Amino acid sequence: MTLGEKIYALRSEKGLSQEAFGDLLGVSRQSVSKWETDQSLPELEKIVAVSELFGITTDYLLKDNIERPGPADMASDNGAAAVIYKKEKGPHYEYKSSKTVKGLPLIHINLGLGPYRAKGIFAIGNMANGVFALGFLSAGIVSAGLLSAGILAIGTIAAGLIAMGTVAVGCVAMGAFAVGIFCMGALNFGQFCFGALSYGKQVAIGDEAHGKIALGFSRAAGELYQEVNENGQFDYQTIEKLIDESVSPYWWPFREWIKGILRLMAG
Repeated sequence: MTLGEKIYALRSEKGLSQEAFGDLLGVSRQSVSKWETDQSLPELEKIVAVSELFGITTDYLLKDNIERPGPADMASDNGAAAVIYKKEKGPHYEYKSSKTVKGLPLIHINLGLGPYRAKGIFAIGNMANGVFALGFLSAGIVSAGLLSAGILAIGTIAAGLIAMGTVAVGCVAMGAFAVGIFCMGALNFGQFCFGALSYGKQVAIGDEAHGKIALGFSRAAGELYQEVNENGQFDYQTIEKLIDESVSPYWWPFREWIKGILRLMAG
């Protein structure tokens, strides 16, 4: 077998796509394709990385007369083995676990001075993509970073189903500046808002509140109802009744949340 045929066989046995295999080695899918068709040869450091990833010797990869190690000699796939790269230009550290899930490394850490990207189930990097992502730019089911996007996103600027940040955009948004269906923060724009300055199309509660139903501590402007709560006393029963009558059942979970806030405020 040629070197390319051996790489193809090893990759296929692991169930890795060319793209996922390339990500593990820090090369493109096209480079992997050229290796496997013997159009080009991997660099020496990549050959070493392949041997570490699959638990075989470089002699087996490079020589025709070397038998492949048996299963007992192969590296275990329990995630303990890893491929680690360190770039020479500038501070940089990268770690990838050999354990993969759906072609993605279980853990990928890629940090340094530059646009280093981490992609894995657990991803930590300057740019991170994963189920759990942490980075300056991050995207995942759960993500945290300077700029983050995900189902649960936490960051200076965050966007997601649930977003928390200085600037937060989401179905549920919490931040200094929040935009969403249900918002809590200093400046809010949405359907149901609670905060310092709130613009809630359905219900707004805040120091200054604007909405269909508005309850303010210093100022309130409402289409159906408005009340300024200067002394901590307000007509909770009337507000709750108006919410039930005027807010569509479509908004059921959010209107129940805002009613819960009103109950807490009413003591």
